[in-house]
Amino acid sequence: MLVLLAAAMPIRTLGPNSVIRSMSVLDVLLLVAAVTLALDCAVRPLNIGYPRLFGLLCVPLLVCCLSLTWSQDMAATLRTTLVYLEGIVAYLFVVRELEGVPPSRVMTYIKRYSYLVIVPAVLLLLHTPGFAPAQPGLDPTSGDYLSYYSRLSHPVIGRSNNLATVLAFFVPVLFYWGHKHHDRRFTRAGCITLIAVVLTLSRGVMLALLIMALLAALGGVVRTHRIERRTLGTTLTAVAVAVAGVALLQQFNPSTREFFGDRFSGSNVFMRSDLAEKAMAKVAERPVLGFGGGVTPDHDPYLAIGVHNTYLQQVVYFGLPLGLLVSLSLVGVALFFFSRWRLGGVNRVIGFALLAQLLIFVTESSFEGTDLRLIFYLSIGLVTALARACDAQEPHLRC
Repeated sequence: MLVLLAAAMPIRTLGPNSVIRSMSVLDVLLLVAAVTLALDCAVRPLNIGYPRLFGLLCVPLLVCCLSLTWSQDMAATLRTTLVYLEGIVAYLFVVRELEGVPPSRVMTYIKRYSYLVIVPAVLLLLHTPGFAPAQPGLDPTSGDYLSYYSRLSHPVIGRSNNLATVLAFFVPVLFYWGHKHHDRRFTRAGCITLIAVVLTLSRGVMLALLIMALLAALGGVVRTHRIERRTLGTTLTAVAVAVAGVALLQQFNPSTREFFGDRFSGSNVFMRSDLAEKAMAKVAERPVLGFGGGVTPDHDPYLAIGVHNTYLQQVVYFGLPLGLLVSLSLVGVALFFFSRWRLGGVNRVIGFALLAQLLIFVTESSFEGTDLRLIFYLSIGLVTALARACDAQEPHLRC
């Protein structure tokens, strides 16, 4: 719970040097976790969960390490390598701590973490002292600062798109568990998490969830040749509540009314198209090896915010061959769980949750964020622990 709490509010302080520019409470806890994992190796084999999955998760770390040999900015690449290493530690720590825990207990941790992430966002929206945006150098009178209050955002994890990406991972898992086990606590948590995602007004994330839901529904109809009324009723209720939440946010929050129209403008689309064009031009300069993990090409300030496309960003970092390898490893994580769908429905749902993340990565740079990457690996650790807990049950009880 300490790790989950730190991951929900990863407050940062200035770091000691150019490589470690800042440190968070989560970094400190993961350092302690790494020590305990190393000590455990002296008495028993390291618990890596599923070996094939662990191998896929290690691919970005290995490629980033390799890029140290040609990086344009050694400090940036070393910093990114450390973040990947922390992500692996987060995954291993969660898998170890939840070994032997029943599935319902793992789901309780997932539910709690979803709430832990949502609470600071709500307190920010309510202008609660101590929960103002923590982004360094952000002018309180700027539009970027005010946008935190126009839609649901997180004071530390970041603005609406970042928060939506984190929460979207758990929406299908919570709904599935509540529906499968007739447990209203998890159905309620799924509704609240979905409402929080909608209140971020993040178009890319909501579109990704919609596509994921349609594909999941289509798959269910193909398998069972019917539409379950209870599933349809739950879905329509959740959508209605989410839409009502947006209407209330616009009605009672002046900042939302002021900036709501921006959500329907094409300015972001044009900006990201421009970013993609400039990124492709940089790829053309170094198509084979790229500029190195975490490096802003030629220190171009325009590209410092990222390409806002995870797959293109990997090509910028590592070149076409290795960039494609990293992207395929991310796709492989989702395919791994889909390949296990006969062993229990939870694997299929986890696969769809990861599919939503892959779709989000098309329009966001969420995977490149330091905290977001750590949370991504931690989230995979949570769902891996859930899948393994379900595997340990009798076949007729599999979730």
